[in-house]
Amino acid sequence: FKTPGAIERSGDKKYQAGDYAGAIDDFNKLIEQYPANPSGYVRRSTARGRLGMNQEALKDVTKAIELGTDDAWSYNNHAVLLLKSSGGSPESFEKAKKSINKAIKLNPENPNFHFTRGIIKSNTGDSDGAIIDLSRTIELNKNYFDALRERGSLFAERGNITGACDDWKKASSLGDTQSTNYLQANSEVCK
Repeated sequence: FKTPGAIERSGDKKYQAGDYAGAIDDFNKLIEQYPANPSGYVRRSTARGRLGMNQEALKDVTKAIELGTDDAWSYNNHAVLLLKSSGGSPESFEKAKKSINKAIKLNPENPNFHFTRGIIKSNTGDSDGAIIDLSRTIELNKNYFDALRERGSLFAERGNITGACDDWKKASSLGDTQSTNYLQANSEVCK
């Protein structure tokens, strides 16, 4: 007989070691024994996501949310998985917005959550909102090169070449190869 904590620790240990299939086996046991506990679904979702099982991971994290998880990462992962699995449907973007807003409400200081919301807003045509969220991401973590690159691209689309070049230079200096490529492609304006 194992307690929920012991099963979680066993699965977490396997997950940390990169044994995602073994972790899933443990999390299956946790769900079998404690089906009303969202923790098993959250953990299995993360392991399934690592194996590229996005549809299954989405089902698990959705179940954890239905069971009442208060884990902010679950809401972020729900939003990301919706975007990966949706094919760009407006309904999925709306659900993703709701989930990421909940993640930010639970943990407003996490730069990853603001980044996710910025990407959602960018993909739904809300460039102003995307720039605000990406800027907040950078405020929280000045070395978040994905946010710098994406904000730079939005600046470029709006004709703010100086802002775009500045963001791409900073991201490139942090090791972002995409930003380095953008700078090379725009070498005449980004000096």
